[in-house]
Amino acid sequence: MIEDHCSHPQRHVPKMEGEGTAAVACGSCAMFAILPKVAGSFTCSNCMLIALLKDKVQQLEERVATLQRIRELELFLEATEHTVSTKEETGDSPEKVASSPTQESDIWRNVTQRSRRPRVRSDCLEIRNRFEVLSPSMEDEEQTPFEDLSLITVDQVYEDEEQRQSSGNVQVTLEPTAHRRTPTRPKRRRVVVIGDSLLRGTEAVICGPDKMSREVCCLPGAKIQDVTERLQGIIKPTDKYPFLLVHVGTNDTASNSLQKIKRDYEALGRKLKQLNAQIVISSVLPVERRGPGREGKIVEVNNWLRKWCKQERFGFLDHGMQFLEDGLLASDGLHLTTVGRNVFAKNLRNLIRRALN
Repeated sequence: MIEDHCSHPQRHVPKMEGEGTAAVACGSCAMFAILPKVAGSFTCSNCMLIALLKDKVQQLEERVATLQRIRELELFLEATEHTVSTKEETGDSPEKVASSPTQESDIWRNVTQRSRRPRVRSDCLEIRNRFEVLSPSMEDEEQTPFEDLSLITVDQVYEDEEQRQSSGNVQVTLEPTAHRRTPTRPKRRRVVVIGDSLLRGTEAVICGPDKMSREVCCLPGAKIQDVTERLQGIIKPTDKYPFLLVHVGTNDTASNSLQKIKRDYEALGRKLKQLNAQIVISSVLPVERRGPGREGKIVEVNNWLRKWCKQERFGFLDHGMQFLEDGLLASDGLHLTTVGRNVFAKNLRNLIRRALN
């Protein structure tokens, strides 16, 4: 009788004499392995590793698909925002188009001397001012205090962004009926964002809404003293109350003491007060795998910065521990990934929009 060797590979494996071991075939790749006893189901380490890699690849594909959907939604929102802003700038409305003179069809009419109505002259001429002030002048704007940005968190910035997007369509619908006159566009304020290498790659997001009046000055490896020395050449005397956002301090926490960092920030504050600008200081972003001493120093610096900015009447943007989330910090624990850089740039852009509006 011929036995079926293919259907039962483990049945005819010779058992080693004198020992409690046997050669067992893997159920996936049919490779043999020496085991202490015959198992009912055996999978070799290579097949287990392949199965784990397949699960990991599947998870990565799902994550990439999620990021692609998020990117598509962001592009859709940016396109919608651009369309709404374009309509607001042009001030197009149905009433404005209807009120414009239209070319009527040429009709020949017989005009005689009797058909002409005599002009009635009035001895009383009424003179009055039917116009009103649309917007204050730039001199008044300089004296008007802007919004208090002494402490702005990332959550508050995103709440304002959601409210602005939700009310954008209603504003476009009601604006033509409320104001028939074309609004005058205010003069653009110059916006400067200066800091260390973490600002690299944020120019497109920050300067996208207004490339003529916004700029990002990235100083790789810069410390607080470097930013203080470069301010005089960046801010021009002709700038009228510009908006200045400073993000620096990460490189100082690597080598300088807490007292040295405080003195450098105080020297930076004295220099900023000479510029006659609206100042906002950004908190130092957290780091990973750089030692508990540096991580604790960053927390102490941010706590002191919050109190110091309130005392000096500077704005303060608190990022909190947002960038400790998975996928925002790079493998070195110091720089940002592409996703983290995009989140960081949107935080700064939303703060600028809130300050200017």
